Amino acid sequence: MSIDLRVWGEAWGLPSVDPVCLSAITYAKFSLAPIEEISSTPAETVTGCLPELELNEMVYSDLFSIIGIFRREGYNADYNLTTRQQADTLAFLSYIERKLKPAILYALWLDTNNYTKVTRPAYAKLYGFPRSLWYPGKMREKMENYILNCGSFKKKNLQDIEKILYTEARECMDILEKKLGQEKYFFGDRPTTIDAACYGHLAILLNAPLLSTEIKIHLHACEKLKNHCYRIDKFFMKRSSSSTITPSRENINHSSNLPNRDTVVTVGVGISLMMLFAVVQGIFTHKSSLLARQLQNHANQIIAVKKITVTSQL
Repeated sequence: MSIDLRVWGEAWGLPSVDPVCLSAITYAKFSLAPIEEISSTPAETVTGCLPELELNEMVYSDLFSIIGIFRREGYNADYNLTTRQQADTLAFLSYIERKLKPAILYALWLDTNNYTKVTRPAYAKLYGFPRSLWYPGKMREKMENYILNCGSFKKKNLQDIEKILYTEARECMDILEKKLGQEKYFFGDRPTTIDAACYGHLAILLNAPLLSTEIKIHLHACEKLKNHCYRIDKFFMKRSSSSTITPSRENINHSSNLPNRDTVVTVGVGISLMMLFAVVQGIFTHKSSLLARQLQNHANQIIAVKKITVTSQL
C-alpha cells in the first residue's frame, strides 16, 4: 500500500524546496513509510497547503498531523523513546518552529538578493508558466505576514527584524549543536522526529545557493549540526531506483483523483494541538522535560547578560 504525500517539488539537490515538506519526507524515510511523493502546488491540493497526505479517502495537512498518521499506521520513528525524551521532542519541535523556521523563511523570502536570484526562480519552475509570473510574489506577501506575526515586531523595520530573527536562529543552532554532542542523532543511534525536523530546516540552508549568507555561515561553523545533515543525506535521502517520485497529477485530471470535500477529514491545526497538549501536560514547565529547563536557563542567562550590559552603559 502506497501513501500519497503531496509536497513542494525538488530543488537545490533536495527532494523538496520547502522546510516542512522536507521534514515530512525525512520522517517517512526514517520510519520506512511507503510514501509516493507527488510534486504539487497548493492550488492542486484539497486543503490549499503543503505538505498534504491522502490515505483511505482521508486528507491530512501540516507536519504534526501527518506524523501522527504515520504513527497510527505503524510507521513510528520514536518507538524507542522514553517519556522524558518524548517530552523533550515536543519542546524541541516548538523551539525550532518559533526560533529557527522564521529566520530561514526570512532569508529565503524577504532578503531581496536571495528571493530574486534563488527562491523565486525555484518556485517559478515548480509553478510553471504562466502561474510563475504572479504566484511567487503572492507567496512572498504571505511569508512576510507570517514572519511579522512571529514576534513583537511593531514599529520595527525589516532590518531590525532581520537582526532579531538571525540572533534567535544562531542561539537555536548553538543549543541544537550542544544537545547533539557526540551522538550520531539527537537520541542516540536511531534518528527520530527531532532529527527529521532539524534536517528539514537546516538542509535548506546548506543546499540553497544563497547570496546573503549570514545564518548559513553560522551553520557551517556548527560542525556537529552540519555533519548531522550530511549523515542523514548520505544514509536516508539518496534515492534508490525503486523510489517513486511523480509529477503533479493536475495534467491528468487531478481533481477527479481526489475524494469529495464532504468526505474529507482535514487536520489543519496540528501546531495548535501540539502546543495545547504541551500546555495541558505541563511540558514546558514539567520536570520531565530536561530540554525545557535547559532552554529556560539559556534564556535567563541571555536576559541577565543584557541587563548587565545596559547597567554598565548607564
